[in-house]
Amino acid sequence: MRLIQVGLGGWGLDWAARILPQVAGVETVAFVDPHPVARARAGQLPGFAAARSFPSLEVALGAVAADAVLATVPADAHAAVVAAALHAGKHVLVEKPFTATLAEGAALVAAAAARGRVLMVSQNYRYFPAIATASRLLRAGAFGAPLSVTIAFRKNWRVSGHRYHDIPGPLLLDMAIHHFDLLRMLLGEVAALACKSWNTPDSPFREPAAAAAIVQMRSGLVAAYHGSWLSRDTPTLWSGEWRVECEDGTLVFAARGVNGTPDDWMAVHAQDGSVRRLPLDEMPGLDRAGALAAFAAAVAGDMPPHLPSAADNLRSLALCFAAMRSAEAGGRWTEPADLPETVVP
Repeated sequence: MRLIQVGLGGWGLDWAARILPQVAGVETVAFVDPHPVARARAGQLPGFAAARSFPSLEVALGAVAADAVLATVPADAHAAVVAAALHAGKHVLVEKPFTATLAEGAALVAAAAARGRVLMVSQNYRYFPAIATASRLLRAGAFGAPLSVTIAFRKNWRVSGHRYHDIPGPLLLDMAIHHFDLLRMLLGEVAALACKSWNTPDSPFREPAAAAAIVQMRSGLVAAYHGSWLSRDTPTLWSGEWRVECEDGTLVFAARGVNGTPDDWMAVHAQDGSVRRLPLDEMPGLDRAGALAAFAAAVAGDMPPHLPSAADNLRSLALCFAAMRSAEAGGRWTEPADLPETVVP
């Protein structure tokens, strides 16, 4: 698969340096960024001597033969880059959060379907051993039916001057998109939620960086979510710490360590107080490399399980927007935005 990467900021350059070389069968044929310094940095990476650099996607598309586009630009530029790539007939993998509005996302999903192109959002937390193991065990009913769920995410990002301090929805949009996406992947669709968000007195964040939500699943299951960028408690792994209470034991697990390392763990807690560690499933690809490999497989016509297609991801994005709307309304119960059935089955 011949790939054009668009966006070479800090995260985009990390994609280029660490992730793209990990996936066999993916050839990066071009880099795109309006800034010459960013393009020069990408061109100096080992193994990318043959890749060409361009100031715009339009110029790159006219100069190189490519099958797909990887969009690692800032979130507010996602829609424009994805639309241009789809218009050119390319498959697209885009970073999360997918789009700034559900309407933009729905339009892009429709465009991809009309052109028969794969459009996927890089929900990379799906590609970790603890998540894959939890999915298998829950779907098999290994510990009986789930009865309740708690998810706790804790980090302390009060370091002065971090870029997250000024982005929209630093917790409920940019971070909780991962946790809500995993909730849907593991336990099904959401009927409604109620959410409160806040900042601590010393918070450097422009918008609320802590939140608590009660999530009512369509199955009747209830999940409690608590996330914070301002926590003084012991940090969790990036997936958050999950407790899924089932009829025959409580499944406790966490995934994704520093820089995407698989520091995953899982245990089952019995009612008598005993705790048993569980072995984790092996994963052929981890984190963003796993997402990229799944994207390449989908482009080749082999649809992997749990593929976070853009059509599916609109439901995760809708949960984020519903949580933000609920918090703005003081915690009112809110249903995720209804999406056309022709877009999301």
